[in-house]
Amino acid sequence: MPSKKQANTKSDLHFEDAIERLEEIIEKMENERVPLEELLKDYEEGTKLLSVCKEKINVARKKVEQINKDLNKDAPKLDELDEIAD
Repeated sequence: MPSKKQANTKSDLHFEDAIERLEEIIEKMENERVPLEELLKDYEEGTKLLSVCKEKINVARKKVEQINKDLNKDAPKLDELDEIAD
């Protein structure tokens, strides 16, 4: 059973939780004397967390792009505004 400190690296993990765990891993690597095996385990966990974060950012970016696309679809174009002004 994984310890509480060890993060769940599945994609259902919240972005903020993944970032928090990544920060913990980085701080541990920078500030503590850690055995090589533990460093490798933490590094592997960190790379998985990074992949989860990248995927969540890509999903969010696509949602924002779709929202903007939908918003702009109904917005008048500059040419249409010129015609209205004339």
